[in-house]
Amino acid sequence: MSENLNRLAYFVAIAEEGTITAAAARLRVSKAVVSKQLQLLEDDLGSTLVLRNSRHFSLTETGETFYEAARAAVAQAKDAFHLVRKGRDEPSGELRITAPMEFGVGYVAPAVAEFSLLYPALKIDLTLSDARFDPVEARFDISFRVGWLEDSSNTARKLTGFSQIVVAAPSIIETFGMPQTLDDLARLPFIENRALKTPSKLTFTDRRGLSRDMTFQPSVSGDTTQAVLSVVKAGGGIANMPDFIVVDALRTGELVDALPEFALPSGTISAVFPPTSYRSAATRRFAEFFFKRFRTGKSSSDPKSA
Repeated sequence: MSENLNRLAYFVAIAEEGTITAAAARLRVSKAVVSKQLQLLEDDLGSTLVLRNSRHFSLTETGETFYEAARAAVAQAKDAFHLVRKGRDEPSGELRITAPMEFGVGYVAPAVAEFSLLYPALKIDLTLSDARFDPVEARFDISFRVGWLEDSSNTARKLTGFSQIVVAAPSIIETFGMPQTLDDLARLPFIENRALKTPSKLTFTDRRGLSRDMTFQPSVSGDTTQAVLSVVKAGGGIANMPDFIVVDALRTGELVDALPEFALPSGTISAVFPPTSYRSAATRRFAEFFFKRFRTGKSSSDPKSA
């Protein structure tokens, strides 16, 4: 027996309207379509549901029993569609977000706190890690990326760009002197960030536009930007950092730009979404909420524009 659940809706309309004609008008299809679906349903069940002739129309005893069950099934299906459509309009259910540790602590977590107060019925699962998760495989609705996006079928929205800076604590400069050339820089202890695609290989460009690849021998290796930054601030060595992470430390003198005459490749901060045509209300609302908040420069530590 083939169980075509769509035929239940046709049968419920017939039973409630009392005629094939009225059911067809309610469903906005032809009488022939309604009659055919009723016939196929009766064939599937191997039972007569409706007694009908040119003057008389009534449900059989089996039809009466089947109608009660069919009506409940159709009502439940409508409720399910309503819940999904409501979820597209009003944030509900669970929202899963991931972001790199430093960016997540400074920008994403404060936004999550504000957003959760606006929608208390929404559950937000926030994962902060410098590891790059596949949004589809890990079931994340929004994945924030700091750096360089790889080609994929995912959808990305750029928030802003950033520059990289090689930074050092003043104590390192006092010990080794201020680097004047790339070779001078290479003699300083290097702190490697294993979260980067090429942790120890950097490409520098001078003001004439000439580029040079440098491979450093790390004295310390860390797996998160936050860990590397802590080592650098403690005077352990130099490291390349996104400008928005070290802007305060550079302004206060806690860190210094170790080689301002050279530039490193710029990167982007983006929000990445799974490749789907439909996004939940929670995903859409949080994305817009975060973008507006980010443009005003709000973070847990930096009130200025990033």
